[in-house]
Amino acid sequence: MKTCLMLFLLACFVTYSESALSCFSCTDADTNLKCNLHVPDVCASGQVCRTSTSSVGGSYKINKGCADKTQCDIQSVFGSVNVVVASTSVKCCDNFMCNINGSTTARMNLLLLVLSALVLLVVGNITK
Repeated sequence: MKTCLMLFLLACFVTYSESALSCFSCTDADTNLKCNLHVPDVCASGQVCRTSTSSVGGSYKINKGCADKTQCDIQSVFGSVNVVVASTSVKCCDNFMCNINGSTTARMNLLLLVLSALVLLVVGNITK
């Protein structure tokens, strides 16, 4: 059983290192969860993962996908804009599925931490 688990993990890392960059992708999703349920994009060479969020009067929209690195760099220069009833944010990253988090709130980070702990617990019990 341990051997199968190790071979599976090795295959994941080999596939990860040799494959093209993949990013979560959506247009005008109202929650990050709905956005992450879409089929990921496979980016072309020179592209990175981009996440843009906007909020106007309580209406929240998330857009994710691949973008040219230079375009993303220019948009990221402006960073976050927050004006009383409206806000926007553009973030770019260049790791596999790195645009999972569509907000800057701690809720998603806490959820990912808990999920990671559960995965480690399950894997630890399997390999005993």
